[in-house]
Amino acid sequence: MPSQRRRDALRGDVSARIADDLRQAILSGEYAEGDRLPSTSELMEQEQVSSLSVRHAYQALINEGLVVAVPKKGFYVRESLCMTWHMTTWQDPKRLATVKTDGWTADVEAAGDSHRQTISVSILPGSHLVAGTPIAKRLDIPESERVVVRSRVRYIGPGPDQPANEPESLADSYYAYNLVKDTKIMEPDSVNTAQVLAELGCPMRDHIDELTPRIASRQETERLQLAGVMAVLEVVRTTLTTSGKPVLVLHQIRPGNGSKYIYHVEARDD
Repeated sequence: MPSQRRRDALRGDVSARIADDLRQAILSGEYAEGDRLPSTSELMEQEQVSSLSVRHAYQALINEGLVVAVPKKGFYVRESLCMTWHMTTWQDPKRLATVKTDGWTADVEAAGDSHRQTISVSILPGSHLVAGTPIAKRLDIPESERVVVRSRVRYIGPGPDQPANEPESLADSYYAYNLVKDTKIMEPDSVNTAQVLAELGCPMRDHIDELTPRIASRQETERLQLAGVMAVLEVVRTTLTTSGKPVLVLHQIRPGNGSKYIYHVEARDD
């Protein structure tokens, strides 16, 4: 008779196989968002396994954020509000010149979703780290200088008249304090950054992006209301003026299943 440890190992192998089969079916589109997945009893009969093995498989998918359990109804493919971000034109000054608020709000409204965001403004030392690098280095200012950070938690909803309760991203924007200290950027309101910087003689032009997929931290999991252990995409965008000086660093954390990013890369004749 197999030992308890051996039985646990066999059950784990079976659960992993069932979870992998369901995962592939979800990712391939066989099951769409919102679709009901096979019940525990259906999988038990189909796979000739115990209910515990099936429950372990579903728990793994719940922890990954792919599946949700609805009491008395079963298991469903998790629905998410996926935004498409055209990164090449996202902060295009010409486009933002026609926007009354910030570019994020304009993009969400254009997608037909509802939105809200909490905004706070604080002052930090230049030694503050953003994705492992001092923010002063990213902004090309002395580390002894201070920076302003606008911190936002952004939420979206499924329609213009629906509550915006799904966290879409954490977004922190950093500026040199000496540059923006007397501007609207210091106020906890929606601001057209491109317009403010242009008025300061620092028009935005080019961007340098760093994209890093990783597992969410505990704090990010709580703030983004993530299910179990989930991946996030960390985006650090450094915006340069027409003279090539860094003027803004945007640090965003987005759920791994909540956005699509599109870039248009042009060849340059050097």
